[in-house]
Amino acid sequence: MDYKNAWKFAYEAYKGSGGFSDGSYIDKYPRESDKKYQTRQSIAYYTNLFAPNVNRYIGYIFKNRPIRTSGSDFILKIFDDCDNKGDSIDVFMASFAKEAKVRGVGLVLIDMPKNVPQNLKDQLAQRALPYLVAIAPEKIDQYKLDDFGNFEYIYFYDELDESTPEKQNKKSVKRFFDTQQWIVYDEKDNIIEQGEHDLGICPIIAFSETGIFPDIGEFTQVAAIAKRHYNLRSELDEILRAQTFSILTIQADNPSDFEIKLATDNAIVYGKEMTRPAFIAPEAGPANTYQEEIQRLEDLIDKITYNFKTNQAQESGIALEMKFQGLNSSLANFAMRLEDFEARIFDVACKYLGIQNDIAIQYHKDFSITDIQKEFATLETFKELGYTNKTYERLKLLKIISNDLGSIDIEDMDKIRQEIEDGLKD
Repeated sequence: MDYKNAWKFAYEAYKGSGGFSDGSYIDKYPRESDKKYQTRQSIAYYTNLFAPNVNRYIGYIFKNRPIRTSGSDFILKIFDDCDNKGDSIDVFMASFAKEAKVRGVGLVLIDMPKNVPQNLKDQLAQRALPYLVAIAPEKIDQYKLDDFGNFEYIYFYDELDESTPEKQNKKSVKRFFDTQQWIVYDEKDNIIEQGEHDLGICPIIAFSETGIFPDIGEFTQVAAIAKRHYNLRSELDEILRAQTFSILTIQADNPSDFEIKLATDNAIVYGKEMTRPAFIAPEAGPANTYQEEIQRLEDLIDKITYNFKTNQAQESGIALEMKFQGLNSSLANFAMRLEDFEARIFDVACKYLGIQNDIAIQYHKDFSITDIQKEFATLETFKELGYTNKTYERLKLLKIISNDLGSIDIEDMDKIRQEIEDGLKD
């Protein structure tokens, strides 16, 4: 499998970039003229159904912020600014998680500033500490993994930004990292700069949703569906533009002798012996067929990305419960992978700093996402049947509120819990 193109294609579908923005992913009809094809490309628009579903999915994971603790001022500083750009580790990981969910994999380089003060106080004040850089996996040129799935070495393409306020200057470069050193090459493979990190491990680590690198994730397949959806919308638009308006028809024994006039009051003037003009509407079948197929693809994207429409009366409660169980299981697995990945990141950071790793990281992995309206309906049904067990009602209400307000403070949740218990007292 061509993983690099699969990752790139999936990311373009998520961002609405590349061929999804310039029309190059619009397929040409077999007998379509170049001019007509170019016109259709220019007016095609991409309805991005991928990004909202990915963002919603990752939102569940970071609804409750991961808990991180450390006794090191250096590590606490990295928690607050992990990329040397002011982004906290929460912000960085949430962004990284979205792109990793799209591709199924992701890469992070844990790098160190070139100039590090000898004084620890100055090092902390100047933030001369390890920082994180996310790397798009499709930029990889070459790599080798050891028996445990870690990089022995890796080459990847990057840009060297030497811009000034007066002039933009970005150069394409290729970077190399192995277990001991780093090298930067120019476009002709000449060495620009190099150095040693002496970590004994490669400071670039890979995240994989499946635990295997290279691989793709469960959402990556949406890109191909998104492209088909993009084309179907363009083809339907072509049908609507060409066939929406009714066609004027007039019967005449000899069409060459036919004459019709349009008066200034927009009335059609026709001869006394002529058949009355009429309008015929194009067949709606092709457009309806396209609409049905477009809807089918949209439903398929929702199904793959766990975007459930739970107000369907024909769907049984058991079927909905199984869907939510699938979502909860997927979220728990992804959160567990992120937790392990982040622990590996900080293990490298501690090696750079030469300090003992006392970092504890805990992601929320107990996702009890349910249909809130369904839970309320179940509670009301029990009450109507005369089942008024206060313990059941209290636990049910706490489950609904916790699911709806998972990101609230512990103190506020304790107040809600106490108010529920007070309200259920005799």
